[in-house]
Amino acid sequence: MNFFKKWYTYQKERFPVIVYGSYILSIVIAVFCFCNYLSPNLYEIILEKTQNASVGPKVYTLNYYKLIPMFIVAFLQFLMVRIIDEFKDYEEDCKYRPYRPVPRGLITLKELKVLFIICIALQIIVTILASPESIPFLIIVWIVFALMSKGFFIKKFLDKHMLIEVLFDELLMPALVLYLAHFVYYVDYQNIWKLLIMSYVISWIVEIARKVRCKDDEEKGVRTYTAVFGIKAAMLILTIVETILMISNLFILGTKYLIACIAIYGIVILCNILFSIIKNRKLAKLTELSANLYIMFCYLSLILLII
Repeated sequence: MNFFKKWYTYQKERFPVIVYGSYILSIVIAVFCFCNYLSPNLYEIILEKTQNASVGPKVYTLNYYKLIPMFIVAFLQFLMVRIIDEFKDYEEDCKYRPYRPVPRGLITLKELKVLFIICIALQIIVTILASPESIPFLIIVWIVFALMSKGFFIKKFLDKHMLIEVLFDELLMPALVLYLAHFVYYVDYQNIWKLLIMSYVISWIVEIARKVRCKDDEEKGVRTYTAVFGIKAAMLILTIVETILMISNLFILGTKYLIACIAIYGIVILCNILFSIIKNRKLAKLTELSANLYIMFCYLSLILLII
């Protein structure tokens, strides 16, 4: 298999660029909009001023070009997480999931190591060129990432307690959001915690939803929330976290969009309830899909802050 075809196959199976890219873009847009909205000197600090002589009043344009480096560094970080997971799960994958690209020899760990180093180099270069003041926060991301890759040095304990494990592992997301926020010139530390909490809760949902399966699709040696807790308990956990997300989303947007937010939230929860009752493959997939669409809705809803 030639070079491009094997990497295309790898991304298709383990890191679908379109799917991950869409999710990452929604995160970047949310950070961009939230930070712009919070600036006390919005027009002086963040906005570029242009004068239209024929119209008279000034026209303000947001620095949308900042979205490009923000997306690049965020995408690289997600890719780095995938690469590290390949190393962490290698022995387990060889034993229980030999069909995956690395165990079956499509991509080697050595090749992934080279790709990982390239990702680090690109993150440094893009950060220095686009937002050198963000370097300290990139280091924070790396520290959290390194701790996560080592299981925070309590891996055996975390392996036995899935909810505590996700509590630790998802700390990477708020660290990444804080790093991205510094690309937008101004960070309001008195309010940025609202977005950090929302992103933290969303990362919980991503992790739980991707590990929701019907009984027939459970695999030996694979820990899923439905396998560990049972379908009903797993759906209850997911529903609780999605409820927290809905509240945190409204806390940022305000009650102006209350009806729309609750309506969309209701549809998502309905999918959870249906899967709890009718435990089939189609509803398991629908539950995961509705959760993923909901988190993208919550991120992209922050566009309303600057409209």
